[in-house]
Formats: sequence, structure tokens, C-alpha cells
Amino acid sequence: METIEKISDILNRCAGIVAGTILVFMILLTMGNIVLRRVWVPIRGTYEIMGFAGAVITALAMGFTQQKREHIHVDILVSRFPRGVRKAVFAVNNGLCTLFFLLAAWFVGRRGMTLLETGEVSETLRMVYYPFAFVVAFGCFLLAAMLFIDLLKLFFQKDSK
Repeated sequence: METIEKISDILNRCAGIVAGTILVFMILLTMGNIVLRRVWVPIRGTYEIMGFAGAVITALAMGFTQQKREHIHVDILVSRFPRGVRKAVFAVNNGLCTLFFLLAAWFVGRRGMTLLETGEVSETLRMVYYPFAFVVAFGCFLLAAMLFIDLLKLFFQKDSK
């Protein structure tokens, strides 16, 4: 269990660093586009690049955010349940979410393979789509892995209370 957590931690940290780097690039691209629009012509394809980068950032940040417990979590009702019921609710939730994001990773990965085979490109910059689809699939897989680890922790980790 500890080894799986360490591997997941390393992968999620790397994904977070990549996402943060892309975010800085997006900020610089936006600033450059604004300045160049005022003095000359805007940067061609900025809208496309921002769309692709936004998808990549979101996908890569999901697992890291789950690991740090920073997703929105509203448990007004569940917090009033007895510990055993709460544990069951969290187990069902984590199990269903794990399956959902595994399926999402699978289908997005399949779509990436289709894009690779067809050679589809973006309209303005003629960039290929498939690498972005594969990164989004990987991000969904990282989130599914974190949710599965959380599910395992519910059953195999000793309660602190």
C-alpha cells in the first residue's frame, strides 16, 4: 500500500509541475497576445492553444487535487451519520467515482487513438489533437488511481479515533 501511494505521489507531483508550467505559459501567452494586439497583430492560434492547455491543466491537476483533499466537499448530511454509515457512503462514492474516471480515461484514450489514426488537426494552427486526448486520459487515470487508493485506505487503514 505504501509503495502504491509513493508512486501515485510522484506521478501526481510531476503532473502538478507540468500543469503549473503550462499555466505560466498560458499567462505569458495571454499577456503577449494582449500587447501584440495593441501594437501590431495578435498571436495566431491563441484561442486554440488556450483551449488545449486548459484541458491539459485541468486533467493533470485532478489527481493532485484529490490527493491534497482540495476538491469541494459538502457533507452536511453525511457528517451526521454514524461512523460506519459514513464509511460505507464514502466507500460507495469512491468506488463509483473510480469506475467513472477509469471509464473516462478509457474512452478518452480510445478517442485519442481514433484521432491518431485519422490524423485530425486543429483549424488554425493545424496541430494534431491526439496528444492532448492522451494527456487528458492520463489525468483521468491519475484521479481514478487516487480515488482507488482512498477506497483502499477506508478498509485497510486503522481508524485514528
